[in-house]
Amino acid sequence: MSDACARAALAGLLLVAQATLAQDETLRTQVEQKIRLSARLLGEHAAAQRIVASGHVQALAHLDEGRVHQSLAEDLLARGDYAAARQAADEALRHLSMARRLVPNAPARQAAARLRHEQQIASVERLLESWRARAGNDGPSLIDAIGVLDQARTLAQDQRYDEAQPRLAQAERLVLAGLSRVLGEATLDYTPRPATPADEFQLELSRQHAYAELVPLALRDLKPRPEALALVERYADTGRTLRAQALQRFEQGATHEALTHIRNATLYLQRALAAAGLIVPPSTGNPP
Repeated sequence: MSDACARAALAGLLLVAQATLAQDETLRTQVEQKIRLSARLLGEHAAAQRIVASGHVQALAHLDEGRVHQSLAEDLLARGDYAAARQAADEALRHLSMARRLVPNAPARQAAARLRHEQQIASVERLLESWRARAGNDGPSLIDAIGVLDQARTLAQDQRYDEAQPRLAQAERLVLAGLSRVLGEATLDYTPRPATPADEFQLELSRQHAYAELVPLALRDLKPRPEALALVERYADTGRTLRAQALQRFEQGATHEALTHIRNATLYLQRALAAAGLIVPPSTGNPP
């Protein structure tokens, strides 16, 4: 072998060695980070104390297993066996997660339940106001929804969020069905007729917004299959794009084009709701 070939071969070996060292260094850093994380979580006094105080046999077993795997991960890291150390750290985290899941943090769970309830009830109240504005106050379904919503509020005042949840879900379904029915039967009230195209655009914009608020509720309540969910998201994205175009054209003074865009945006939201499983009655008549 010539000197030139030997030098080239040596250079190639050096590059391979450098790449291997770089990979090992990256792996070592990742494993060290994971082991530090598992050590910190296992060392959290409050969480460990909660698990021990619970007396839950399975949770205690998982906690002990987590500590064993953590010790093993640290030993393997010191010996340079990074792949095995990472696997042991993953096992430590898995056992800790299972222990925590068996003994949940009651105050944190209660706080999360309260926040979830407040967010959901605010959403239902907004839709209820939209329904009331269109249907008045004397519809039997509307009265039923208000009654069920009041029951959910009463339970929440006593911090009984788990019991309030089914009633809140029921109120949400009543509002969802009622508002979709009203929007389908009387999509826009043209009596009296809007004084200007700009007024008409604001009415259409309000209608489109009402449909937009129905979409997340329909997804949560009806739980469409993955292929239907993808369709819902595509239609909803198109609706948002058309709404943005409508607002842009309206600001530019092209009101008639803006009306076309916002009506098409509403149409795509109707399609999104239909894909989710909520059939919205078609609009009756044509706007003037």
